[in-house]
Amino acid sequence: MGIPTDDMEIVQRVLTGDTEAFGVLVHRYSGKVYGLAFGMLHDAERAEDVAQETFLRAYEHLDSFRGASAFATWLYRIAYNRAAEYCRRQRPFGRLDERCRAVADEEVSAERYDPETVVRMRHALLRLPPDDRALVTLFYEEEFPVAEIARMMNLSQANVKVRLHRIRGRLRQYMEERL
Repeated sequence: MGIPTDDMEIVQRVLTGDTEAFGVLVHRYSGKVYGLAFGMLHDAERAEDVAQETFLRAYEHLDSFRGASAFATWLYRIAYNRAAEYCRRQRPFGRLDERCRAVADEEVSAERYDPETVVRMRHALLRLPPDDRALVTLFYEEEFPVAEIARMMNLSQANVKVRLHRIRGRLRQYMEERL
């Protein structure tokens, strides 16, 4: 019998003993979980750690998933909490400009933006608190709807919209400052 495509069916199979079916969920969501973690942490190694911790925690607590929200929402909430906890425990390391430039070099390879703009944007993003970086990542990079972000971050939809508006203003202000 093949693996079902519906997340809830996969969860049920894992809970009834087909532990290998969890690999389908890992494969399906690993990129987005990593993207959320990287968006908050801006560190590839730490984001990978958070992603691994997220899937481990999700597997260990899969029996607590009730299906009241989409599996993806439940999983991203775990990822968000893990990344936020990591931010509280750790302090950034290394020179900010060097980290911004390293990220910018990767993104400029697509030649969509000039290197200076990308460096300034990444520098501005790094100045945001982790919760605000998570909002930016979820909305702009991962393209989640406001309602889904609100559920993930335990906020009202109005609060998400207001915070995104304020974040855009701060990013504009930061972008205008010199590096």
